[in-house]
Amino acid sequence: MKNIYIISDVHGCYKSLLALIEQFPNKQNSKIVFVGDLVDRGKNSYDVVKFVMENKYDCVKGNHEEMLLEYGPTKEELYFNDESKHWLYSCGGDETLTSYNNKKEEYYKHYDFLNSLPLYIEYQDYKIKDNRYLVVSHSTISGVWELKDSSDIIDKDIFESHILWSRKSSKDIKEIFNVYGHTIFEEAKINQFSCGIDLGCCYKDNTSKIPNPRLCALEFPSMKLFIQENIED
Repeated sequence: MKNIYIISDVHGCYKSLLALIEQFPNKQNSKIVFVGDLVDRGKNSYDVVKFVMENKYDCVKGNHEEMLLEYGPTKEELYFNDESKHWLYSCGGDETLTSYNNKKEEYYKHYDFLNSLPLYIEYQDYKIKDNRYLVVSHSTISGVWELKDSSDIIDKDIFESHILWSRKSSKDIKEIFNVYGHTIFEEAKINQFSCGIDLGCCYKDNTSKIPNPRLCALEFPSMKLFIQENIED
């Protein structure tokens, strides 16, 4: 079985994404999955989402997709309210909408695509030596893994909130190897049961917060890392 490549939070950094994929042995023809947060902060969210859709790559939903779905315009509700301001001006929503300038119909198609994304993906055929199989999620999933099949409404809310927003450390769940983004590390944080791969690529212009912003991909199950400097304009 060929390797799978898990790509960290792109946040509209389209040029950096293409350069990262050029490093893969099979380039765009690789099996690729994204940990969510395709959008916001960077200038080219439209191009990133279009690229993922056209190539039919796998992707899970991130908290920035969730914010766009909650606060972004829809066909039924075109106007913003006071609750939208934080997403627009503090979380990069304004940059996302600017990237869709004069592309209204494509925005709605992309909106529906982002709304269809799963919270996590299990790849039971991709395993490491100790027989753990790959699970990709936006944030760490281990703290709520036991709730994934619950039909209880409260359990479902806890599960969704954790997998989109939590910054708690990962925990060892014997049967899975969890690859996630969301929490920014200076280097990929890897252990025997998980790997955090968000290296803060979108923070190129904020070096005081992220000294070395990069985009990261983990080749699984080889555990080889591919790293790309931010090359956005």
